[in-house]
Amino acid sequence: MVDKGKQADTSVEAPDPQTAFGAVMPVIADLLERGTRAFALGNWEAAIEQFGELSSITEETFGSESQRYADCLVMYGRALLQHAIEQSALLAQKTLAEAASGTLNKESEEKGEGEAQSSKANIQFEGEPDFRQVEEQDSGVEGVAEGKEEDEEDEDDFAAAWNVLDLARVIQEKATDKKSQLKYAETLMLLGDVSMESENFAQAVKDFDAALLVKQQFLGDDDRELAEIFYKVALAHEYNQDNQRALELMGDVQRILGNRLKHLEASEATEDQEEAQSLQEVLADVASKIDEWKSPPKPVDLNALSESEQLLADKAKEMLKQAMEAGTINDISSLVKKRDPESKRKPEGDDSEAKRIKSDDAGQA
Repeated sequence: MVDKGKQADTSVEAPDPQTAFGAVMPVIADLLERGTRAFALGNWEAAIEQFGELSSITEETFGSESQRYADCLVMYGRALLQHAIEQSALLAQKTLAEAASGTLNKESEEKGEGEAQSSKANIQFEGEPDFRQVEEQDSGVEGVAEGKEEDEEDEDDFAAAWNVLDLARVIQEKATDKKSQLKYAETLMLLGDVSMESENFAQAVKDFDAALLVKQQFLGDDDRELAEIFYKVALAHEYNQDNQRALELMGDVQRILGNRLKHLEASEATEDQEEAQSLQEVLADVASKIDEWKSPPKPVDLNALSESEQLLADKAKEMLKQAMEAGTINDISSLVKKRDPESKRKPEGDDSEAKRIKSDDAGQA
C-alpha cells in the first residue's frame, strides 16, 4: 500500500502564475524603455537587440497568438527595416564615392589630368543607384569577398524585417476591434515600405492597397492618416509605371486634405489655425508633386556638365552597361516573402512627404 503522506511530501509544487507574471513585467518594461530610447536616437542595432529580446520574452509570457506579442514584433521589424535602409544607403554612397575618387582618378592620371583628379576626391554623392557588384569586379578577390558579405548582410536585414512584420500581420488580422485593425493597417504599411525599399513596387501596391481598405473603414474623410496612405499608394503606383492611377490617387489626397483644411479654418482655436497654415504648405507640395508627375522627365544636358562630372557620368554608364550584361546588379526583390495565393489576407516621393501629410494632428485627427 502506497504511503500517501510520503507521496505528498515529494511532489513538486506548481509555480504561481501571478508570481511569475509579476517577476517578468519589470523586465519587459525595461526592454521596452531601452529599445524605444535607442530607436529614438537612431541606434538601430541597439534597438534591434532590445526589441528582439522583448519579442522573445513576450511570446513566452503571453503566447504566440497574443496581440502584445504582435506589437513587439512590429517594433522589432521597424528597427530591422531602418537598419537595412541605413546600411543600403551607406553602402551605395561608399561605392559611388570609391568609383569617383578611385577609378576615375586613375583614368585622369592616364590622361594627364592631374588637376581634375584632385577635385574629384571631394565630390559628395547622395542617392541610391547600386553598383556594388560592379565594384567587386574591380577590387580583386578580397574585394569580392567583402562585397558579398556586405550584400548578404544588407539582404538579410530586409528579409528579416519582412518575415518579422509578416508574422505580426498574421496575428493582427485576426482581431476585429478598431484599435487592433488600425494597428494591422500600420503593419501592412510597413510591409509596403519594405517592398518599396526592395524595389518590388507591384508588391508595395498590394500592401498599401490592403492598408487603405482597412483605414477607410475606420477613418473620416478629413483624416490626415487617410491622406497619408492614399499618398503611399499613389507613390507605389508611380514607381510601378502606372502614372494615371497615381494621379487619380493624388486627387484623393488633395480632397482629404482640403476637407481637413475647411474644418480647421472654421475653428478659432490657435492650434487649429497653426495646423491650417501648415496644411496649406503641404497642399502646395502635393500640387507640385502632381505637376511633376504630369510632366515627362527632362533629359539631362550632358553638354552642360563640367569635365569632372562628364567623366563620372561616362564611367557610371559604362559600369551600368557592364553590370547589366553580366547580370550582376543586385535585385533583392526575390527576398520578399511570397504570400500564399489561398491566404485569407485581403486583396493586396518620397516617404518624407507622406510623413508631412500625416503630421501635426496626431492627437487631433
